[in-house]
Amino acid sequence: MDVERVEFDEEVEAAIAELFPSDDPLDDLHFDSVEYINSLFPNEQSLSSLDGTVARLKKKLRVVDEDIQSSIRSQTRAGNDGQQALEDAQQGMSELLSRIRNIRTKAETSEKMVQEITRDIKSLDNAKRNLTTSITTLNHLHMLVGGVDTLESMTKRRQYHDAANLLAAVINVLHHFDGYTNVTQVQELSRKVEGIKRALATQIQVEFKRAFRKPQPDLSETDPQQLTEACAVLDVLDADIKDSLVHWFLDVQLKDYRPSFHIDAEHAWLDKVDRRYAWFKRMMTAYREVCAQIFPESWHMPHLLARRFCSETHDQLKAVLAARESDIDVQVLLFAIKKTAHFENWLTAKFSVEEEEDEEEDEEGAAAREERLLREEMDLQQRADVASSEEERESLLRQKRELERQRRMGEAAATGGRRHGKKAESPFTNAIGKVFEDYLHVYVEAQDKNLEAMLDEFTKAFKSSLMFPEKQEEDEAAKELESSGDLFMFFRNCIMQCSSLTTGEPMYNLYTVFKKYLREYADRILLANLPKSTSLATLLVKEAELKLSMEEVYLVCSILNTADYCLQTTEQLEAKMKEKLDAPFNEQVNLTEEQDKFNEVITTCIQVLVRALETVTQPSLTAIYKTKWDQIEEVGDTSPFVSAISKHIVQMVPRIRRYFGNNRKYFTNFCLKFANAFVPKILSSLKKCKTVGTVGAEQLLLDTQSLKHVLTQLPSVDAAAARKPPAAYTRIVNRGLGQAETLLKLLMAPHDPPGIFVQDYTKLIGDDEPLVPFAKILDMKGLRKAEQQPLLAAYREQVGEAAFKQEQAAHGSSGVGGVAALGLAFGRRGGGDRNKKDKDASSASSSSATAAAESGSGKTANPTTSASTSPTKRGSINIRKLESLIKRFQ
Repeated sequence: MDVERVEFDEEVEAAIAELFPSDDPLDDLHFDSVEYINSLFPNEQSLSSLDGTVARLKKKLRVVDEDIQSSIRSQTRAGNDGQQALEDAQQGMSELLSRIRNIRTKAETSEKMVQEITRDIKSLDNAKRNLTTSITTLNHLHMLVGGVDTLESMTKRRQYHDAANLLAAVINVLHHFDGYTNVTQVQELSRKVEGIKRALATQIQVEFKRAFRKPQPDLSETDPQQLTEACAVLDVLDADIKDSLVHWFLDVQLKDYRPSFHIDAEHAWLDKVDRRYAWFKRMMTAYREVCAQIFPESWHMPHLLARRFCSETHDQLKAVLAARESDIDVQVLLFAIKKTAHFENWLTAKFSVEEEEDEEEDEEGAAAREERLLREEMDLQQRADVASSEEERESLLRQKRELERQRRMGEAAATGGRRHGKKAESPFTNAIGKVFEDYLHVYVEAQDKNLEAMLDEFTKAFKSSLMFPEKQEEDEAAKELESSGDLFMFFRNCIMQCSSLTTGEPMYNLYTVFKKYLREYADRILLANLPKSTSLATLLVKEAELKLSMEEVYLVCSILNTADYCLQTTEQLEAKMKEKLDAPFNEQVNLTEEQDKFNEVITTCIQVLVRALETVTQPSLTAIYKTKWDQIEEVGDTSPFVSAISKHIVQMVPRIRRYFGNNRKYFTNFCLKFANAFVPKILSSLKKCKTVGTVGAEQLLLDTQSLKHVLTQLPSVDAAAARKPPAAYTRIVNRGLGQAETLLKLLMAPHDPPGIFVQDYTKLIGDDEPLVPFAKILDMKGLRKAEQQPLLAAYREQVGEAAFKQEQAAHGSSGVGGVAALGLAFGRRGGGDRNKKDKDASSASSSSATAAAESGSGKTANPTTSASTSPTKRGSINIRKLESLIKRFQ
């Protein structure tokens, strides 16, 4: 039965889902019937619940049909009532529309009535506004005419105090006539004001030049109060007039400074740089006595004098250094830098309070400026409203918009400054000192020489015999070399000194010097002062002996602790240099190679200690294969070599642990390296034994177990608090000595019958490479060649011809006679039977494997059935059955 699928828009589907939420998969928009049926019946066994599922679906269909019928009946009953409600609503809308039209008509009538009433009022308002503007303009014109005449009179009588106030008022009033520049009288007044301003500027400049012809002012012909009032006039005039006078005054004050410290002058060189700063301080004293009362504080003349002096001094020092670069000495250079830094700090401290007051005044001035701009905007808007022509009105509105833009920019700048709240760097910081940056290579070269001399001194003063303390506390670690602390303290002082001068390329060059001497210290002080027998050649040769006294052990541990201190401090040095240096130099800081160098020193020290402990235990290991174990008649206590090894460990290991101090990780590394080197030597010594009887093997097994206990306790031997040895260390000991125990168990196993012994051998050895060749095991058991032949034959039959030959080629033949005889025996038997046996064994193995698989599954193997019941085909059968059932249901 075909079912028509009804599809709605996504919005409709979303609205239905919101109104009628459902988790039923049948209500899903993307419902897939096949997937739904597969979820109900995932396998063949689930078909047993088919009848129940069909019954539930039928019940669900019946419920849906009943709901639909109920909804249809309710809609039918509500049909008549709905029609009546619709007609009532339409009638109400018609009445509402009629009322709205009536209200609109009455509103239009009222508006016409109001316009007729207010028409005369608007005319009166425009007349009043025009009259007010005219009166205001005439008042301004009257004030401007009277102000210009009075200003001319004051200029002639040099009444600067009153002239300053009046000039500011006249200029302010004149701005109100910017829109009347085409009026002849306004043009004439504007030209008069400009002429008065020029006359005032010329007149004031002449009076200042008469009074300050020399650095020491001559006030006999000029009244200081009059000069002070003249400064108030300059504040009103154009800014370039005031700036010109200020620059002239600064030149006059520094007129005697230039020749006194010229490049060829006696006091021009760096060793007399402090006299330059003393000259400035004397000049400032003279300024405060005479000139401070003339110039207003708002001009900041002392600040400007200091900045001009710094600029002049920088230029003069630059010329002097360029001319006499070969004469620069590091001590003189540092002297000049130090005095310059002190002077710059003095200037910064002196003028910092003045700058803070300026900032407060700037904030107040910004508020006043904002208020003034706002008033001017309102005035321009009023003038634009009563403008006689459209052109004049547009011009006034443009001016208003420009004032509004300036006011908003000022508000934004003030808000940004308050938000950031950052103090600007003082202009005196490095104002003079930057001239020395190009010559700081002299400082870097001097530090290079100082470090070279320091390392030479460290090398000469190093006495290993003086480092071992006569009386030492139980838990006292080996002391670090004092030279390491001196070296890094020197680095720290250099960084502080150089960073006060520059954080650019010279400091980066200093960093490269540090890199060089970190490596030099590792080579010349640490590695070079290890005990003389600890050369690289000695450490590379595995069997080389390395005997150390307890004093030398202490020395090695002290060097290790020093290398660890240097490693950690080098990391801090790298971080500090990155912090101090400017970009892009800080990105190039990398002390990884130097850290690797100190790690190399630590590794070498650990290797030295491991080799030293190996050396003292080597005679005990030699005793293993020199003992005649075939003559041992009974098993007793542990052998002497075990006691000797334990004695050496107890004597040396606790001292090393104590000397390492808090560097526990290095002690753990030492234990791991020792175990990796020493445990294989035990197995090697056992392999070197010629003949080991059964009783000797039992004794060696007991010794091996005792030795395992000693080595397991090695990390915590003679420790105040016992600790569990590291898991990696325990694995090394257990694996290595476990192989030794396996070898001894083979030597203890009976060799008769041969097949059982070979099975025991392969069971103990496993699939790994043999610890000892099979023939060597037979020799170690002390078997005669005739007794070895059946064992070799059984072993050859067990492992196969190819594996047997490969083992003999890899390890060589210990029992030559036995192997040769075994080869002849195999040759007489021929290869055909062997091949046939191999094939039979392979067939049997295959059959047994198949039988085991069948018995494990509990079913009889049937390839056809297995193939026909594959998961894919079973799934297709289930789908077909379900399709037929669905068709029947429909």
